[in-house]
Amino acid sequence: MNHDHSYIRGQDYFHLTVNINKVHFVSTVLSISGRLFKVYIYIDYIEYEIIRMLMMLQLEHISNEIFLCIWDYLSSADVIYSFSNLNNRFNSLLSEFYGLYKQLDLRDCSLAACRFLSSVVPTMAEWHLNLTVLKMGSRGRCSEVNLFIDGLVKSCGYISKDTSRSLMAYKHIKPIFPQLVALHIYLPRLFDAYVIDTLLFVIAGGTKMRTFICDTCPTQVQHSKTFFHWLFQCSINLIRYTLQSSQTEDGFELSYEHTIVNNYIQHYSLVHLKIDILNLNTLYILMHYLPQLLHLDVNISSVIGRTNDINQNLITKLDYPKKLRVLILRHFQVAGPNCIYLEQLVDKYKNTLEEFSLFFVHFCDGEFDICFDGHRLATLCARLIHLQVLHFSIQLQFLVPPSRQILDGFIKAFRTSFWLDGPLGQMRVCVNYHRVVDYVQIFSLPYTFFDNPLSRATDLIDTLFNTDEKMQGMTNDLSVVFKSLWRGMKRIYMCFLEKEKIPISIFHALQCPSSQGKTLGIPVMKGILPNDIPSRIQLTHFTSLQLLWASDTTIDYDIQHIIGWIRLLPNIKILFVSTRELSYWITNGYDNQYLQAFLEHINRLYIDCSFIVNEHLNEELMNPLLSFIINKQRFPRLEYLRFVECKHTSSAWCDINKWIDYILTHMDKHQLKHLWFSFIDKGQQLTDMKTGDEIITNNNPPCIIDIHRFVSEDHISFWMERKFK
Repeated sequence: MNHDHSYIRGQDYFHLTVNINKVHFVSTVLSISGRLFKVYIYIDYIEYEIIRMLMMLQLEHISNEIFLCIWDYLSSADVIYSFSNLNNRFNSLLSEFYGLYKQLDLRDCSLAACRFLSSVVPTMAEWHLNLTVLKMGSRGRCSEVNLFIDGLVKSCGYISKDTSRSLMAYKHIKPIFPQLVALHIYLPRLFDAYVIDTLLFVIAGGTKMRTFICDTCPTQVQHSKTFFHWLFQCSINLIRYTLQSSQTEDGFELSYEHTIVNNYIQHYSLVHLKIDILNLNTLYILMHYLPQLLHLDVNISSVIGRTNDINQNLITKLDYPKKLRVLILRHFQVAGPNCIYLEQLVDKYKNTLEEFSLFFVHFCDGEFDICFDGHRLATLCARLIHLQVLHFSIQLQFLVPPSRQILDGFIKAFRTSFWLDGPLGQMRVCVNYHRVVDYVQIFSLPYTFFDNPLSRATDLIDTLFNTDEKMQGMTNDLSVVFKSLWRGMKRIYMCFLEKEKIPISIFHALQCPSSQGKTLGIPVMKGILPNDIPSRIQLTHFTSLQLLWASDTTIDYDIQHIIGWIRLLPNIKILFVSTRELSYWITNGYDNQYLQAFLEHINRLYIDCSFIVNEHLNEELMNPLLSFIINKQRFPRLEYLRFVECKHTSSAWCDINKWIDYILTHMDKHQLKHLWFSFIDKGQQLTDMKTGDEIITNNNPPCIIDIHRFVSEDHISFWMERKFK
């Protein structure tokens, strides 16, 4: 017996069946936001009248507990989209468990939910007057923020692209969400001033704001003045401010002259700052205007001492917070004999600092007498009289490989009483030389710099420890020895030479079964694997693989090399690969059972297109590449496809419409939900395609594909959702 309920939005429906066999139960199937859920209600004994009652079961009769179990499989936005305002019972559940009208998280929601909520949230009084937490933007797609901004503009008319870009124009705009306390946003591409101004001054402009967290792409730093203007002129009650770029090549910059011209005053409520900045001057300026800081987490992208841009007079006269408890220097680089700048900074907090983390790169060119070693670090930390927690990663650049005697000297510096039984207790430290990139690497254990990738070579197995591992109950198993190193890292890049034989001990050292979700980067066609290694070891904790094709790779391609690696990695779901690599797979890997088994598990595929440098290469590669990828049998789980580093020079991508048409006209051949083209070196207009929506009908299987298309100067993206008939 089927029951269709029109009050479930879209194609959602309710279905009831009763089976009377040895086990008696009622089966309920719900389709919510495109996902099917089957609920079993078991009973011990059924008589005729009970059966008749159950067959008249309505959706409202299902218990709250079952609904909450179903909702656990959906994003909060999809739950709100599907069930809000149906009746008082659902609204009460949503209010209690999902913060209805108070909290909105658009990350990972369906396209239908994002569209609907983006249009109603700014206008509905319950949302407009009560929203306290807003989260939007994700790495997998780029349209959420734009959809929400467009919905806000269309519904409220607060600001248009024709409005003056002057920041002063927003001073008299009433914030759309006066009760907003926290805003979490991810900006995966460069947004124009219109979007940034709307986010900061219309959405986050209320006096109740306490938390602002923004992760951005590197190009977003061109809006530095706007972000800092909002911080010091509008966020008068803010407590926590996070402004991060996804890479370390650039950072946000603030000049002292800008603060004077714009009449910045000190911010007395902010106590927690996490930020990626360009230089040391910006750090000191921020500290001057944030006197109440307790927690400072900073990444400085420029190398101190490489250029003569440090204003020592300014640093000397500026004030600084007097109560700082936590200092995290997430990335701090110094060239030559300029470590004094690090010591000068840390010494300001010698009477207050309780936790200190340092990721330090010293371009010392192998000058042993100026290296920032364990003795120098111990001297610095000894002055921090309240220090309780210390973590560090130190990389020292050498022009020639250091001798074993020099390496022994580095590890002996951490065998002094300060490190073994000092005020911080016993600290484990490891030292090794990375002979491919010419760095001495020194880590405290456990490794805690999750955002900073590790780079290792085969000399990993020669790592020296400052403590006797056997005395601490450690075994000779390298996976146990390095466990505290791997658990704190997110990405590790292995470096090999072309003809280098990789010892099997490296793979034992890389094992860390208790730690999951890691990324492994390996060079293409470099390093020789041991014979039959996949049958002896499996690296199960890696779920993402980056195949790094160096420009100096000249040897003949052997597909068996990559086959050996993928057989070691059974849990890979995300793959980064170049068009050059894929060309060899297309030619030589069609019938390889190991490659096919590997590709069947891929959920996300990133393709580096930097090798496509002209129109001829584009035309030559398009059909075989797309035929290989747009194949449901080869990639049955592929939902996210991104073409990156597309160089739009020499008309290399003038036929971009052909790539898009191929994918959209073969919807029955793939399961893609997100498609993205990212362009660099853009020399001319990419396409006349515009941002908008479209519907495609598919017959096998019968479904309607709802597509949101977004087009900007540097990328084109498609958000696609299938609604099955």
